[in-house]
Amino acid sequence: MEALIQTPSKALLIGVRYPASSRFDAEESLKELVALVSSLQIQVSRTLLVPLKIPTARYLVGTGKAMEIRELVVKEGIDLIVFDESLSPSQQRNWEELTDTCVIDRQEVILEIFADRARTREAHLQVELARMEYSLPRLTRKWTNLSQQRGGARGTRGAGETQLELDRRKVLRRIQKCKRELRLVEEQRMIQRSRRVKSEIPMGSIVGYTNAGKSSLLRFLTHAEVLVEDRLFATLDPTTRKLRLPNGEGEVLLSDTVGFIRKIPPQLIAAFKATLEETVLSDFILHVLDVSTPGIHQRAATTRSVLREIGAGHKPVITVLNKVDLLEDRSELPHLASDFPHAILFSTKTGEGKEELLDAVSSLVKQLAFRPEGPLLIPAGPRGTFSSPDVGHPEAGDKVPPWLPNPSHG
Repeated sequence: MEALIQTPSKALLIGVRYPASSRFDAEESLKELVALVSSLQIQVSRTLLVPLKIPTARYLVGTGKAMEIRELVVKEGIDLIVFDESLSPSQQRNWEELTDTCVIDRQEVILEIFADRARTREAHLQVELARMEYSLPRLTRKWTNLSQQRGGARGTRGAGETQLELDRRKVLRRIQKCKRELRLVEEQRMIQRSRRVKSEIPMGSIVGYTNAGKSSLLRFLTHAEVLVEDRLFATLDPTTRKLRLPNGEGEVLLSDTVGFIRKIPPQLIAAFKATLEETVLSDFILHVLDVSTPGIHQRAATTRSVLREIGAGHKPVITVLNKVDLLEDRSELPHLASDFPHAILFSTKTGEGKEELLDAVSSLVKQLAFRPEGPLLIPAGPRGTFSSPDVGHPEAGDKVPPWLPNPSHG
């Protein structure tokens, strides 16, 4: 092991803009990466957006641009390079050899944040599994992972084949151990879910982009003590609380879930299978969107994409446009109402939209209680006809039933 170095103090963040993506989307993704890296207490020294027609196998970007970046790293004393795109293990090694600097990608940043936020044994196991599966093909990299960098350790250079094989076997053993322990966790969750099903209380999941206000919504509606923090991925473990509906119309169970984000590492989706199943097995979904931040349509599309990926894309959805109290110009609301038909304007600060949301949940619960054995029937409006979530996707511009995702935005 070589001499220790300090925690990275000057990070260069590099985004890539492909011809098919807009400059706005590329810039928003890079801004999001700045927030992710900053949440790890790492100073972002500079950002760089690189236009790229075709990715290259060696550096992702062209060799000429890679040499320019190397000069920039030396000139400004950069000690951490973060790419907004996923790097292959070989690209990561090539960059570290070229710049003599620790190089990571967006996936590793997100994994590191999840590791920081994990509080329960289940969360620790899920994060460890994701990190081990990410690191397995990267054992020959020049630098240690970001976690060890922040702790001050530099990786071993030129590890021999015997040591690499030992490391590989060690990681594989840890992966198998995590999977065994997570199976026990899943069994325990199945027991808990079976008890809820036997209670015949409808179950709903609160989903949305990270930091959209999901935990705040759960605490506001149920008056429960739930951790609420203004930071990315504050919630990793699902929290379930009981919501009593007005006018004695019964009660539902609401679960706060881990937040979604664009370019989420596939290892995390696989590792958090037990947690995400809370959403898959729920009866309905509250999709929370933060109207006070740019890129709401992209964030909505990301959430819908993840829901489809985990098998929950068919669930009835109530869309909640949250944090309307933070809007400086409420003239934007009619446009949002047009883009998200039947969505409920909401604020946990002022209470705006509370009655409307509770009425929507109550109306949906009635349909859950009296639905036939066939597909769930969903009213298309307060006094409208009924529609099924299995009828297919309407064309862009069509009226969308209030409890279905709007397919015209992704």
